[in-house]
Amino acid sequence: MKRFDLVTQLDIWGCGIACVASLLAVPYAKAYWYLRDEKGESIDGGNPGLEPHHIALVLQKHGVKVVADWQDTKRFSDGTIVCVEGPGPYDGSHYILQTPLGWMDPWVNMRNPNEPRRADYISAYPKGTRFSFALVLVPKSG
Repeated sequence: MKRFDLVTQLDIWGCGIACVASLLAVPYAKAYWYLRDEKGESIDGGNPGLEPHHIALVLQKHGVKVVADWQDTKRFSDGTIVCVEGPGPYDGSHYILQTPLGWMDPWVNMRNPNEPRRADYISAYPKGTRFSFALVLVPKSG
Protein backbone atom coordinates (compact mmCIF):
# COMPACT_ATOMS: atom_id res chain seq x y z
CA MET A 1 0.00 0.00 0.00
CA LYS A 2 1.20 3.51 -0.85
CA ARG A 3 0.43 6.84 0.79
CA PHE A 4 -2.81 8.34 -0.56
CA ASP A 5 -4.15 5.01 -1.90
CA LEU A 6 -7.91 4.60 -1.77
CA VAL A 7 -9.11 3.08 1.51
CA THR A 8 -12.76 2.19 1.98
CA GLN A 9 -14.16 2.64 5.46
CA LEU A 10 -15.29 -0.68 6.89
CA ASP A 11 -17.13 0.67 9.94
CA ILE A 12 -20.12 3.02 10.06
CA TRP A 13 -17.97 5.65 11.81
CA GLY A 14 -14.75 4.61 10.06
CA CYS A 15 -14.10 7.56 7.75
CA GLY A 16 -11.35 8.92 10.02
CA ILE A 17 -9.80 5.46 10.23
CA ALA A 18 -9.69 5.18 6.43
CA CYS A 19 -8.12 8.64 6.10
CA VAL A 20 -5.42 7.77 8.65
CA ALA A 21 -4.78 4.43 6.90
CA SER A 22 -4.32 6.16 3.55
CA LEU A 23 -2.10 8.90 4.98
CA LEU A 24 0.11 6.47 6.92
CA ALA A 25 0.06 3.86 4.12
CA VAL A 26 -1.10 1.12 6.49
CA PRO A 27 -4.00 -1.33 6.27
CA TYR A 28 -7.38 -0.19 7.60
CA ALA A 29 -7.22 -2.74 10.44
CA LYS A 30 -3.90 -1.37 11.68
CA ALA A 31 -5.19 2.23 11.60
CA TYR A 32 -8.33 1.08 13.43
CA TRP A 33 -6.25 -0.28 16.32
CA TYR A 34 -4.03 2.80 16.46
CA LEU A 35 -7.15 4.96 16.81
CA ARG A 36 -9.03 2.59 19.10
CA ASP A 37 -6.06 2.53 21.48
CA GLU A 38 -5.86 6.34 21.41
CA LYS A 39 -9.60 6.77 21.97
CA GLY A 40 -9.70 4.06 24.62
CA GLU A 41 -12.90 2.52 23.27
CA SER A 42 -14.52 1.23 20.09
CA ILE A 43 -14.92 3.74 17.25
CA ASP A 44 -18.52 2.58 16.66
CA GLY A 45 -19.24 2.08 20.38
CA GLY A 46 -21.23 4.10 22.92
CA ASN A 47 -19.56 7.37 21.92
CA PRO A 48 -19.22 6.78 18.16
CA GLY A 49 -16.76 8.47 15.87
CA LEU A 50 -13.45 10.20 16.30
CA GLU A 51 -12.60 13.64 17.61
CA PRO A 52 -9.82 15.56 15.82
CA HIS A 53 -7.41 15.12 18.72
CA HIS A 54 -7.65 11.32 18.43
CA ILE A 55 -6.53 11.54 14.80
CA ALA A 56 -3.87 14.20 15.46
CA LEU A 57 -2.30 12.22 18.33
CA VAL A 58 -2.13 9.00 16.32
CA LEU A 59 -0.56 10.80 13.37
CA GLN A 60 1.96 12.50 15.66
CA LYS A 61 2.93 9.14 17.19
CA HIS A 62 3.70 7.94 13.66
CA GLY A 63 5.80 10.93 12.64
CA VAL A 64 3.11 13.00 10.92
CA LYS A 65 2.48 16.44 12.36
CA VAL A 66 -0.82 18.26 11.80
CA VAL A 67 -2.37 21.48 13.08
CA ALA A 68 -6.08 22.19 13.42
CA ASP A 69 -7.57 24.93 11.26
CA TRP A 70 -11.12 26.23 11.19
CA GLN A 71 -10.70 28.38 8.08
CA ASP A 72 -11.60 26.87 4.73
CA THR A 73 -9.22 27.48 1.83
CA LYS A 74 -9.58 26.82 -1.87
CA ARG A 75 -6.83 24.19 -1.74
CA PHE A 76 -5.34 22.40 1.24
CA SER A 77 -1.96 20.70 1.08
CA ASP A 78 -1.91 16.98 0.32
CA GLY A 79 -2.27 15.03 3.55
CA THR A 80 -4.86 17.38 5.05
CA ILE A 81 -7.82 15.63 6.64
CA VAL A 82 -11.00 17.70 6.47
CA CYS A 83 -14.20 17.17 8.39
CA VAL A 84 -17.28 18.12 6.40
CA GLU A 85 -20.78 18.37 7.82
CA GLY A 86 -24.16 18.05 6.27
CA PRO A 87 -27.54 16.40 6.39
CA GLY A 88 -28.04 12.67 6.04
CA PRO A 89 -26.58 10.34 5.15
CA TYR A 90 -23.50 11.86 6.82
CA ASP A 91 -25.19 11.88 10.23
CA GLY A 92 -23.50 15.20 10.94
CA SER A 93 -19.88 14.78 9.87
CA HIS A 94 -17.55 12.89 7.56
CA TYR A 95 -13.73 12.88 7.17
CA ILE A 96 -12.05 13.10 3.76
CA LEU A 97 -8.35 13.30 2.85
CA GLN A 98 -6.69 15.70 0.38
CA THR A 99 -4.41 13.79 -2.01
CA PRO A 100 -2.58 14.59 -5.27
CA LEU A 101 -5.57 13.01 -7.08
CA GLY A 102 -8.26 15.01 -5.24
CA TRP A 103 -10.19 14.29 -2.06
CA MET A 104 -10.09 10.63 -1.00
CA ASP A 105 -13.65 9.95 0.17
CA PRO A 106 -13.67 6.63 2.05
CA TRP A 107 -17.40 6.07 1.48
CA VAL A 108 -18.17 7.93 -1.70
CA ASN A 109 -21.45 6.09 -2.33
CA MET A 110 -22.91 6.61 1.15
CA ARG A 111 -26.15 7.87 -0.38
CA ASN A 112 -26.69 4.43 -1.95
CA PRO A 113 -27.12 2.10 1.04
CA ASN A 114 -27.87 -0.94 -1.12
CA GLU A 115 -24.44 -0.84 -2.77
CA PRO A 116 -21.24 -2.10 -1.13
CA ARG A 117 -19.18 0.74 0.34
CA ARG A 118 -16.42 2.06 -1.86
CA ALA A 119 -13.80 4.79 -1.78
CA ASP A 120 -12.96 7.14 -4.63
CA TYR A 121 -11.24 10.43 -5.40
CA ILE A 122 -13.57 13.40 -5.76
CA SER A 123 -12.86 16.97 -6.87
CA ALA A 124 -14.91 18.79 -4.22
CA TYR A 125 -16.58 18.22 -0.88
CA PRO A 126 -19.38 15.64 -1.08
CA LYS A 127 -22.66 17.08 -2.34
CA GLY A 128 -24.67 18.78 0.39
CA THR A 129 -21.76 19.14 2.83
CA ARG A 130 -19.80 22.11 4.08
CA PHE A 131 -16.38 22.57 5.68
CA SER A 132 -16.20 22.09 9.46
CA PHE A 133 -12.47 21.94 10.28
CA ALA A 134 -9.18 20.64 8.94
CA LEU A 135 -6.15 18.81 10.28
CA VAL A 136 -3.52 20.37 8.03
CA LEU A 137 -0.28 18.50 7.38
CA VAL A 138 2.78 20.40 8.62
CA PRO A 139 5.72 20.01 6.22
CA LYS A 140 8.91 18.57 7.63
CA SER A 141 11.58 21.22 8.14
CA GLY A 142 15.17 20.97 7.02
